[in-house]
Amino acid sequence: MCGILGTVGFKNDSRFDLSLLEHRGPDGSGIWSSPDDEFPVMLGHTRLSIIDLSEEANQPMLCVNERYTFVYNGEIYNFIELRKSLEAQGHQFFSNSDTEVFFKGLIAEGPNFQLRCNGMWAFCLWDRKLSKALFGRDRFGKKPLFYSLMNSKNLVLLRRQ
Repeated sequence: MCGILGTVGFKNDSRFDLSLLEHRGPDGSGIWSSPDDEFPVMLGHTRLSIIDLSEEANQPMLCVNERYTFVYNGEIYNFIELRKSLEAQGHQFFSNSDTEVFFKGLIAEGPNFQLRCNGMWAFCLWDRKLSKALFGRDRFGKKPLFYSLMNSKNLVLLRRQ
């Protein structure tokens, strides 16, 4: 499965090392870093390609207007049905991945979208406009989410086994 890594409240390029998660996702990796004039955030992802092997399913994933950035590890078993429901609401998709369905569902419906999902997951959704992070994991903790609050204002996110 994939690996995710992130910092919220600070950026440290020299210590943000995705190679630590390479064993979790040998098929690719990516890092997104907020612009210098915005709240400091870094999100990283190592990918194990299973459902959609295309580059359109790479992470971190950004929405069209780049307001939201998303990293995720897991699998949404009912993503085809969820996608059809979101398409009926007017959402367009650029990949065949469960990642994009989960991402767009969270944007459209907020955290409650997770209640419609069957599967296992851990994620971080960053909202650049509100400077807010939403973290989540599946109900049973199959994909647990590890984090550390540093100096009462900075957060480090790590998802790995």
